[in-house]
Amino acid sequence: MKFLKAYVILFLIGWSTCAQIKPIQVQKSEIQKDDKKDSELMFTAYDGNGGFYTARMYSGGLIKSPKGYLLQHYDKSLQQIGEYDYEIDDSSIKSFFVKDGKLNIIEYKRDRSANVNDYNLLTTPVGEFSFEKKKIFSVSRKDVKKPFMILVGILPITNMGSVDHDPTGEVYLSEDKNFITFNFDLKDDQEETHLVKVYNDKLELVFEKEFKQEGIKDRLFEYNSVTTDNEDGTVYFLGKQYESERAKKDGKANYEYKLFSLSAEGMRELSFNTGENFVGSMELVNNQDNLVCVGFYSEKNDYRYKGTVYYNINKENFSLRTSSLNPFTEQFMVDKYGEKRGKRKKEKGKELRDFTYRGFHIDEEGNTYFTAEEYYVVTHMMSGMNGMMTTTTTFYFKDIFACKINTEGKMQWARNFNKSQATAGKAIDYYSCLSTYKDDRLIILLNGSDKVKKLKDNRIRFDDKKVKKLSLYAIEILPDGDFDYEQIINNKESKVTYKVAEGIVTNNKDAIILEGNKGKKKRIVKLTL
Repeated sequence: MKFLKAYVILFLIGWSTCAQIKPIQVQKSEIQKDDKKDSELMFTAYDGNGGFYTARMYSGGLIKSPKGYLLQHYDKSLQQIGEYDYEIDDSSIKSFFVKDGKLNIIEYKRDRSANVNDYNLLTTPVGEFSFEKKKIFSVSRKDVKKPFMILVGILPITNMGSVDHDPTGEVYLSEDKNFITFNFDLKDDQEETHLVKVYNDKLELVFEKEFKQEGIKDRLFEYNSVTTDNEDGTVYFLGKQYESERAKKDGKANYEYKLFSLSAEGMRELSFNTGENFVGSMELVNNQDNLVCVGFYSEKNDYRYKGTVYYNINKENFSLRTSSLNPFTEQFMVDKYGEKRGKRKKEKGKELRDFTYRGFHIDEEGNTYFTAEEYYVVTHMMSGMNGMMTTTTTFYFKDIFACKINTEGKMQWARNFNKSQATAGKAIDYYSCLSTYKDDRLIILLNGSDKVKKLKDNRIRFDDKKVKKLSLYAIEILPDGDFDYEQIINNKESKVTYKVAEGIVTNNKDAIILEGNKGKKKRIVKLTL
């Protein structure tokens, strides 16, 4: 009998331990006074000695606009040991990383006299802020597409919908920073045209390609994402090509996805026909052995989703290895709607919409994980007492979606975490979420009120609260899809609220760096996984 009691106690202890998330070590810096409270954490880079750099873009003026970047260096104890103010003067930071004992900044700088955009490399030894500048190349501003908007009466006319990305260009680093890719959308109203330049880590040009979609007008090609291979600098470019300006034709999707492989040897092209289904958007996920496209699909239109879409590409011969459509699982629907409604096969309003991607990860076996959030913006116009119209914009951050898809394209699990948060803009930096993958577990960080609301059918919901009363939570999803959650930092002990969506995951996935603010108070926290 005593043996049975001991066995039961040990079993319960073991079960309780399994229900806890793996410990996350929390290391906080001292509270600092922060004069640049209107700032956003843009970059972090580990210094190779246990410390790290941060770069925050700060704003100022009556109409808040970017004024510069504050670069700060912290040691392994989170003590600040250096600071540098990079002021903006027709310039910006495009990339920020440490390699071979040096902090490297890729800078965009407009040269008004020559009417070109210069791209420079700024370097300084770790532990110093004594930058040396080296020009990489220039691009004529006449060649690069720029956004514009003019008013004709009260109607705005703009080309914003046809500008694929940042008009100053996009910069991508390969996984180990062996290659640097620059991507520009060039002016050409007749055909979709891009300029891609790839350099190695010695700033030697590996290749340069100007490629066009012949016969495809610029407005009929929708750019999605770019990734660079770490082994040879090959660039993979994903886009959505329409047959006409209509999204539908005869009730079917009027487009197909195109994947391009660009290298020194030339260009290859791969098309994905989505058949009867609509795929609103897809994103590329790339590591040494895998190239994957994932997203959401629908049966009726681009924005009411029924499940996930998956394409696995063979890099060597650039062919489609596996593809699949996975409807949302019953478990996912129960998580979202509860037992009774979630198990109904068909019901109006159960198609999902407004998903925004929040994270992509590939594990050692090639399984793909991705997270998304229901995010949307609503603008209301109201008439005031004096007859003047006023506009109110509300940003909604709702449920979080997470799933795991294996190399055969089968969705092994999908989970939904209920969340209800909204802001008119003041709290926008503190909502949303961040995800990372470590040791066979997917980890999601988010802010919420002190008490997690218990819903029926063993469900939970993270609710809204004033910014200064938000606590930091971690959700851990295990290989089989089971999950648990834990409050990592309580708002009362923290003295600041952390900007989770701006968090940076370290290169080795061992830690996450977050910045917290409350008024002029600032604190850095390092979460070691």
